[in-house]
Amino acid sequence: MRFAMIGGIGILINDLALAAFMLLFHLYPVAYVFAFAVSNGANFVLNQLITYPEYRPHRVSIWLYRLLKAEATSVSALVISFSVALIFHYVFHMNEYLSNPIGLCFSFVYKYLVSDRFVYRPRPTSSAVPEPELVTDPLAPPTVDEDAATHSAAD
Repeated sequence: MRFAMIGGIGILINDLALAAFMLLFHLYPVAYVFAFAVSNGANFVLNQLITYPEYRPHRVSIWLYRLLKAEATSVSALVISFSVALIFHYVFHMNEYLSNPIGLCFSFVYKYLVSDRFVYRPRPTSSAVPEPELVTDPLAPPTVDEDAATHSAAD
């Protein structure tokens, strides 16, 4: 829920940045990429502080490492959201300030799933592979005599 709320804040930041970059560049695709980078950085900081406080890094080098991972993760999310936004803007002739959040919403679920495992949570410290749980067939006959086990425990 917190990730979604911060994502909503990120959409507002993104639209404000888009307006600023549209004034600066006057070209929607270029403004979109810059606005995405600004809102992505803001989302990273807010998610690290609010959504995943238990995994908050204590060193600047870890913050920077995770920020780079977040940016790398966001490149693929950018492709998704950018493609959708461009389709809505150029094919359906929708205003860029409406097609922008639609594109961002399309990449939200993808970004949450990837970011949750790849960016914010630290790597497991042990490399031991857990033993698989034994699964038995419920219709198979028991391998021990349940009556004998019950009687010997009661004696």
